[in-house]
Amino acid sequence: MIVQNSSVPVNKIEADVVALTFFEDERPLRGVAGQADWRMNGALSRLVMNETLCGREGESLLISTDGRLLSPRLLLFGLGDSKFFDGKRFQVLLSIFVGTVAKLKFSRLAITIPGSSLFSTEKAVDSVKKELEKAGMPDDTEVIIIG
Repeated sequence: MIVQNSSVPVNKIEADVVALTFFEDERPLRGVAGQADWRMNGALSRLVMNETLCGREGESLLISTDGRLLSPRLLLFGLGDSKFFDGKRFQVLLSIFVGTVAKLKFSRLAITIPGSSLFSTEKAVDSVKKELEKAGMPDDTEVIIIG
């Protein structure tokens, strides 16, 4: 498995899918999810406003980017309420998030790290690598960690 960090804006990342996380109580969307929403002309905000998506813990939704990003697909994953997000929740949700991504069986994917602003980048990246290995990602999978 090839894992690399990237500081490239979300709209310039070439991958089969971009997997983003967001909190239920953060509106407007922030971080990479907010950038993706802006590039998609508020499509994610509209999903939130019409309650198709709310960010509940473990909620996921796979949508088309309709050409607004280089990646054709976006996987959105809810982290629940940010007040309850700590080291223990990080590990539980990271495992669910990576498991969800792994089931899609894409060979090149880009992901954000759940709640990465709360942890050191090194620890978070190491945790992601371990979870990807546990999920049985093939050796030739390319993973771009957006940060």
